[in-house]
Amino acid sequence: MPSMRTVSHPTLYRIHPVSFRDGNGDGVGDVLGMMAALPYLKMLAVDGLLLPQALPPETGAQVAGHGLALWHSEGANRICRSAAPEQHYARGVLALEVMPFSVEKLVAVLNSHRHRLAESVWSTGEADQPRVVSHWGQGDLRSAQAFLTLLALLPAPICLYQGEELGLPHAADLQEPLGAQTPMPWHEAPEQVTAGEIHWYQQVAIEHRALAISRQQHDNNSTLRYCQSLLALRRLPVIQHGELSSVSQRDGVIRLLITHQDQCLEALINLQPYTQPAVPSEATVPLAWQHGAQQEGHQWVLAGFASAIFTRNVNCESRGVTHG
Repeated sequence: MPSMRTVSHPTLYRIHPVSFRDGNGDGVGDVLGMMAALPYLKMLAVDGLLLPQALPPETGAQVAGHGLALWHSEGANRICRSAAPEQHYARGVLALEVMPFSVEKLVAVLNSHRHRLAESVWSTGEADQPRVVSHWGQGDLRSAQAFLTLLALLPAPICLYQGEELGLPHAADLQEPLGAQTPMPWHEAPEQVTAGEIHWYQQVAIEHRALAISRQQHDNNSTLRYCQSLLALRRLPVIQHGELSSVSQRDGVIRLLITHQDQCLEALINLQPYTQPAVPSEATVPLAWQHGAQQEGHQWVLAGFASAIFTRNVNCESRGVTHG
């Protein structure tokens, strides 16, 4: 049995059961389908599953057998670990607090919670809210990676809503909550069931078929692969044990500064669709990979929705990881 990884700030994955995955062929999401999806969720590098209500203990044991914990919502504003109810957090939904969306408002909200950030589970998506790519990103699919970067770097518990790791846009008018509840696109197929009447929770949205898991998992440049890398980055001690020392923005580029003991992580995230220059607080050099961000002299040039992540010790030895 795989051991459950102990983390200070878990990464949860919110499932909307009726449309997540069908396990018995009737086109409706069920526990059997959720169990079949556990290897995918483990590969995604999440720490637990968040469900609308608690499941039987035997189901929790099966999920734990894959190294994942079960969590559930308790009322509108509380999230509890099913096997240990004493472990609980408040519910922090950035999409509800940053309305209407602006980079300035986002920075203000993060600053208002900065000193108590780790007391809540933070998310940018919910089953009854417009998907973040359409709401905050104005439908630009590139924005998915920028908002995933912002969420993943928060030194606090976070929660991905199903499909955010794929960069799914809202599948309806933004005022229609069902647009965030359509079935997960496991395969490039028009529906999850092929006989009888097809209901909304059985039909994969047209906008989502090209973003199917079956396609993205074989594309190293996909949003899914990008998300996997980000969630692996979340395991750094500076994120798991650090605190958000400052958050600011200039011309739509957000700067996060996270510190822990002698470590510091600085992120520059361009939340605009066009290229922007940005200057980190210390001289940095690339560490691993870069897409859409490049160094020009003392500054970095970030393509639309690109980001650059730097880490350094207090002696100012620096290294950078860039994405875009």
